[in-house]
Amino acid sequence: MTSIANLNQAEYWNGDAGAAWVKHQERLDAVLAPFTEASLIAMGSIEMLRVLDVGCGCGESTEKLAERQADVTGIDISEPMIAHANRRSEKGRALHFVCGDAATYQDDAGFDRIYSRFGCMFFENPVAAFAHLRHLLRGKGSAHLMCWQSPRHNPWMAIAGRAIAPFLPEQPARDPKAPGPFAFSDQDYVNAILEQAGFTEINFESLQRSVCMAPSVSEAIAFQMDIGPAARALRSMDETTREKALGAIHGALLPYQTDAGVEMSGAVWLIRAS
Repeated sequence: MTSIANLNQAEYWNGDAGAAWVKHQERLDAVLAPFTEASLIAMGSIEMLRVLDVGCGCGESTEKLAERQADVTGIDISEPMIAHANRRSEKGRALHFVCGDAATYQDDAGFDRIYSRFGCMFFENPVAAFAHLRHLLRGKGSAHLMCWQSPRHNPWMAIAGRAIAPFLPEQPARDPKAPGPFAFSDQDYVNAILEQAGFTEINFESLQRSVCMAPSVSEAIAFQMDIGPAARALRSMDETTREKALGAIHGALLPYQTDAGVEMSGAVWLIRAS
């Protein structure tokens, strides 16, 4: 483990959250697949280039980068996820995994590309983190990031939280720019971070895709109980309240049941910066 700048994230992703992502790795990769493929295509050719995959999680994105003939290092702060990535990775490719904090990670050789599939929104000091990542780039290197747009454009992530809100005590207003899945939803905010970190030629592309959460509503609920903003809240409830909240989630998801599964829309930013 490298030195840690993001202590809160280290605690979170080495606890229940990391274990949940390992448990649901196959489902999560399937859900994210349409976005993953689009982000890889947007990068262009990376053959023979060194790539750092920031927030690689259980390693699927790292493997996809290696399939494109890149020499890839996947880094994540979660020990459970990196351990799972090592277990499932295909040997013989030019890839390896590091358990550490990308905000402090050192590599003397440098990288041609920095890539992140939904792993770049969790830095507690994003300007410092991205300034550090910029220094890891060599030559005419570039960063290729993918992050979620706002919750209103991603109902598949937000619908369960809205459904259970009436069953929760009044919550203090949350800083929308605090580390989390939607921290980089504001284009102007992210542009300012990257500019302050020393990046130039910053470009945003909006991408929308249909998201299949699960084959059925019951499976989608089981998924939401472990993954996403509603998971922690559900765990904090007493049994009676939880049953009512789960009923509310069921009612909210039911209209999205199709022959193909529980489907709704999702939207991301594809960001390129030199």
